[in-house]
Amino acid sequence: MTARRLAVVTGAASGIGNATVRRLAQQGWTVGALDLDRRTVRAATADLGHAVIPLAADVSDFRTVRWELERFMHQASATRLDLLVNSAGLLYMGHFEEQAATGIELVLAVNNAGVAHCCQAAFPWLRSCAQAGGRPAVVNLSSASSVAGIPSMAVYSASKFWVRGFTEALSVEWSRFGIAVRDVMPPFVRTPMLDGRQQNRFIALLGVTLTADDVAREVLKAAEGGPLHRLVTFNFKAACALVRVTPGRWVRALLAVIGGYATGPG
Repeated sequence: MTARRLAVVTGAASGIGNATVRRLAQQGWTVGALDLDRRTVRAATADLGHAVIPLAADVSDFRTVRWELERFMHQASATRLDLLVNSAGLLYMGHFEEQAATGIELVLAVNNAGVAHCCQAAFPWLRSCAQAGGRPAVVNLSSASSVAGIPSMAVYSASKFWVRGFTEALSVEWSRFGIAVRDVMPPFVRTPMLDGRQQNRFIALLGVTLTADDVAREVLKAAEGGPLHRLVTFNFKAACALVRVTPGRWVRALLAVIGGYATGPG
């Protein structure tokens, strides 16, 4: 009988994280569903039964993340972790100069430090999985905004550049342990993160065609193998190919026009 595989998913109470938890549970995984509030996670996954173990931690706090992962492994009676999905993230849209300093700190704490903390906390069990002959993986949620800096999303876009770079570096480092590290890069996704933000010029132009479950499917594919950066949707792949061969100043000029920043001072 094949041993039940174990995964930890952050940002599990809603959006892509919740959709990923559901797909994993439905495929027979035991999932540690981690978010800020245990009751919220429990309510969001109640229909999945014992396949899901609710976890509560602020991903920007390494000690609480480590504690919850230890509790999960103990409760699951396991010593190896097959998959870590870093889905927790925050988004700010608007002029950079209007974003509060505390908001900047929070976006970077969750989107960047949180990813690093979760990877470091999960490492011992991911390595144990590889040592036991498994194929452990880390899948980070990056974004289409990691291809070019997006005006009106400066801090968020930069945070996803960080995720992309971190993924590339860690995939090299952890290959010596047999741990795969990949990311998924979707354009706009219909999740609570975009609620009330449809007036953003990029959203208005490009639209929101992806659901959280669409991206969750790509996350599961990334867990099993494939490219280092998994780009979601044909249109986004085509846009990336175009960006690679287009002079940067032209790309920035186009983004300025789309974002409404092309008029200059005054």
